[in-house]
Amino acid sequence: MFRFLKKKKPEFIVTAPIAGVVTDLSAVNDPVFSQKLMGDGFAIKLAADADTVSAPVAGEIVSLPDSKHAVGLVTPAGDEILIHIGIDTVSLNGAGFTALVEQGDSVKQGQELIKLDRQSLAANNADLTTMVIFTKLASDNQNWTMTKDFGTQTTSQDILIKQNQ
Repeated sequence: MFRFLKKKKPEFIVTAPIAGVVTDLSAVNDPVFSQKLMGDGFAIKLAADADTVSAPVAGEIVSLPDSKHAVGLVTPAGDEILIHIGIDTVSLNGAGFTALVEQGDSVKQGQELIKLDRQSLAANNADLTTMVIFTKLASDNQNWTMTKDFGTQTTSQDILIKQNQ
């Protein structure tokens, strides 16, 4: 009777953290990601001029290692999302990455998280394929759909994931 008083749950929407080509995780050159051992999600092969990784969702930064190659976020709904920049980039010990946020910060969707020094990363032959992994999703957000096909271009902050109704 009083459904209009019931607070509407925010829709689960995930945006591209960086510009490039949307890629299926199974095509990533790392078995941990390609076999979805950490969870489902998607990858982006970076555009040549892409140099800033942004938050694909709003939430709290719960993990930001000293190597700055990855960021863990938890949304207000309890979704846990990992943004992992590159393959084997942890071995660079932070070279080529500048954190624009700190662990414990609350961020908005689209807020800049990590700045990439593309020249330094290229000198280290870094594969910068960036993965967005759903390590844990709230029960309401388990049923989602990609809004772009794998192999298509995306720009930073394009909507790539929507929850099915």
